[in-house]
Formats: sequence, C-alpha cells, structure tokens
Amino acid sequence: MKLFNPIKSITPIKHMSLLTLLCGILLLTGCATPNPSVPEGFESQFVKRDYQAQAYLIPAANEAFARRIDLVRKAQSSIDMTYFSWNGDTLGLTLLNELKLAADRGVKVRLTLDDLLVFNEKWLADVDKHPNVQIKIFNPFNSRKMGWVGRAFDFQIHQEVLDNRLHEKYFNVDHQQMILGGRNIGDEYFGYSKEANFFDLDVLFTGDIIAPFATNYEQQWQSDFVVPVSELIKVNADISDTRHFSKALAKTQKKHPEITQNIELTINNMTNPAFIDVTVSPVFDSLQKMHDRLPYFRTRAEMTVSEELKQAKDVVISTPYIVPTDNEFTVIANLTTQASKVTLVTNSSASNDSLFIPAYYEKHRQTLLDMGVDIYEYKDTAKNDDHFYHGDTYYHNKTIILDNHVSYVGSSNFDPRSDFLNIEFGLFVHCTEFAEHLHQYLLQQKATLFWHVTQQENGDIQWRSQDKVLNSNPNYGSWHKLPDWLFRKMDGESEL
Repeated sequence: MKLFNPIKSITPIKHMSLLTLLCGILLLTGCATPNPSVPEGFESQFVKRDYQAQAYLIPAANEAFARRIDLVRKAQSSIDMTYFSWNGDTLGLTLLNELKLAADRGVKVRLTLDDLLVFNEKWLADVDKHPNVQIKIFNPFNSRKMGWVGRAFDFQIHQEVLDNRLHEKYFNVDHQQMILGGRNIGDEYFGYSKEANFFDLDVLFTGDIIAPFATNYEQQWQSDFVVPVSELIKVNADISDTRHFSKALAKTQKKHPEITQNIELTINNMTNPAFIDVTVSPVFDSLQKMHDRLPYFRTRAEMTVSEELKQAKDVVISTPYIVPTDNEFTVIANLTTQASKVTLVTNSSASNDSLFIPAYYEKHRQTLLDMGVDIYEYKDTAKNDDHFYHGDTYYHNKTIILDNHVSYVGSSNFDPRSDFLNIEFGLFVHCTEFAEHLHQYLLQQKATLFWHVTQQENGDIQWRSQDKVLNSNPNYGSWHKLPDWLFRKMDGESEL
C-alpha cells in the first residue's frame, strides 16, 4: 500500500512547512500494491432503503458554524459527532467550549475523531475529563509526540494498519437534527482563516433519516477501532484542572475577538431553517473495509442510483480531487458513452490544497476533455461572498446532481482513497427543489469563482472567465514541471 496524504485537506500547500512536505514525500515512497480485486457479485445482497426527511442546505459558511453553536446551546440530552479533523484554532476551541458548557448542564457529549491530525493535544484530553464528555480516537497511531516525523516513520512500519482513516463528518443533536456535509471543524472550513479557506457545503436534516445514521455511529463507537483519548494523551487526572484547554481558549479569544463577535452576530440574525420535504437513501461504509479494503461505500452508492445513472441526461459531478481508479474514469466514461452531458466542478491546479494531485490532474484534464466533459475549475484567487476573511481559496464540495433531481450529500470524494481506504458515508436526496438549490449553491458565482475549461478544435486548452481568456494553466507555471514529474514517478495516485 502506498500512502495516506498528510497534506490534502490539512495544510494548504502555499503555507506548508518544508518538514511537512518532506514527510509527505516520505509517505509517498511506501511499498506500492494495486487496489484489491472486487469479487464477482460483491454486495449483491445490498438493499436500498428510503426514508422521509426535511433538508435545509445551509447557504453560507458563517451560518454553517453558527447553526452548530445554536444547536449545541439548545441541546437537551445528547450530542454525537464524527470528524476527520478538529483544529485547535478559534472555531475549534470555541465549539469545544460550547460542548463543554452543554455537558455542564447534563447533555451527554460524544466525539469520534480520526487520529491523522491528533498528536499530543492536551486541550482535547482536558475536555474529555468532563464526566459528560467522551472523546474517542479512530485507528490511532503509535507515534504521538514527534509530529509528522514520527507519523511518517510509524506509517512506514505499520502502513497496512494505519492507511485506513475515518473521513465522515457528522453532527447529531438530541437525535432530532443532524448536519452532514464536507466540512471538518476549523477556521478555514467556515471562511474565518486569514491565510486560506475552503469552499464547502453542509446540509441540516430532520426526520426519520436520523435513526440509521445514529445506528451507524453507535456501531463505530462500540467497535474495537476506536480508543478513548485518555489512553493516548495523558493529562492531570483532576477533572477541575483544564489548564491546557482554558489557556488555549483564552489565547485565541483574546487574539481574534472579531471572529467571536461575528459568530454571535450571525447567530442573532439567523432565521428558522427553510426545510424542504425530501426522500433520502442513506449509504454507509462497512468497518469490514478495515480488513479487506473493498469498496463497500462506492458499490452501495452506485447500486442506490443505478437506474438514475443509466437514464441520466445531465450530470454534475463536484469533487475537490478528481482521481481515477486504476487509471479509469469508469462512471464518467459510461455517462459520456450514453450521451449524458457531464459537468465537472473541481479545483484548478493552483487552487488544489494537495501538493500531489495537480501533478496527475494535468494529464487527466486532457483525458476528460477528450471524453466531452465540461470542466469548471475553481480559481486560486476566488473570493466567496460568505467568507469573513479572504486569503487563498480551495474547493472542497463533494456532490453529484443527476438530472436536477437526485443529489448526493456526504463525505466521500469518490476517489480511490474514499473507495478502498477511508470509512465514508452519505445519502442521496430525491427532490427537484433541493437539487436546484444545490446547483445554485455550487455555481451561482460561476462567472467570478471559476475558470471554464474548454478544448479548441486544434486541441489547445483554454481557460475562460468573463472577458479573460488564457492559453496556459492559470497561476501554475513551469516551475511545477520538475516536482510534478517527481510526484508522478512516485506512483502514489491511488492514495491521494
């Protein structure tokens, strides 16, 4: 197995340290093995199930965070959460403090975090000491105090175990309302980072659909793949001693009072969610993937919308990382062969937060254009209206819209890592009104946020935005050629 990518969705490439880069390269040099063969009849017993729900596509990044705070403040009995990453920055500590306050009044709080970005965060372990708070870590590393250097060598030794990561994003309050989408917890996911922000989405759900997601959460929580954070990070056993958390929170509140003020202003100005009645079909991964690395989620997802895919006339695919499986874009090829119009919305080479993916995307762009795919690439200079700060920008939306009626919401990027390594989940929303809202959310600023990429009759590629036309990859110059060539030689694409 080759690698997990410690840089994708973690450290924006324009701001990463040399050490992080070197560790990423070390991880890319692991022993390469092909994706496992999928047995004939795999998942043939899977049965699609539909549930009734109400859905609200949260229309702005700041509201997506404010909704979480508001839900926590109104929680009565329980809060269950799963995230791939939870930063110790202003938003991460602010939300954790609100959860602690909820626990003070008797709410039972449970949080499952993947371990890729959990090192020796004592502020996290401090909160776990609260009698009403439980934090567990998924598939923990052995190295905890040596940063990325320790993680890189740990991975080299135990890569068959450590390559599987928990990628779900889940926020369930009182089993009455839940938020699903692509955002992790941190400043950059909600437009509050001065350095770099992600364009991402969240959807608030109520109704019968919450029950199967709660069951999925419980299965993970009770599994052997999660370990209490108290067994991994040691702090003073005195539950009143929260010095690490208190110091970190006070520091960030003093440094960024304008963010705290804006969050409260957003909460105070929010109206009731405009829910839409929808029918939804959930798709969950299997923890068996930790042993056999088979594409449970991907297969179940394709089976769930198999008829819609066969009949599709117009398909929008949104993913931050367009990576083929075994060098084949099978679903896209099937769609274009049946004359479906396929629109791809993704990162440009310059806006991608992965250092490695653009090296491969340079050739895949040509392949996709040859297939007739209409491509929109997110600008590295994009300025989203709902971001509090404007720095570098990265595209992080993961969704599919079929014939403006069926839409996907979830954690999977539908790339090889999501298919064979990560634990993912999501659901398909059957509703034209919701699909229209989602399409507008993605592309309402199409003219200013994206390059429209086309292939001319002579084969040349052009990038167009309003009156601007470029014949070369925007802000991605010749200085990338050598590192891109080196990354391709590492043959690590299936793990990106």
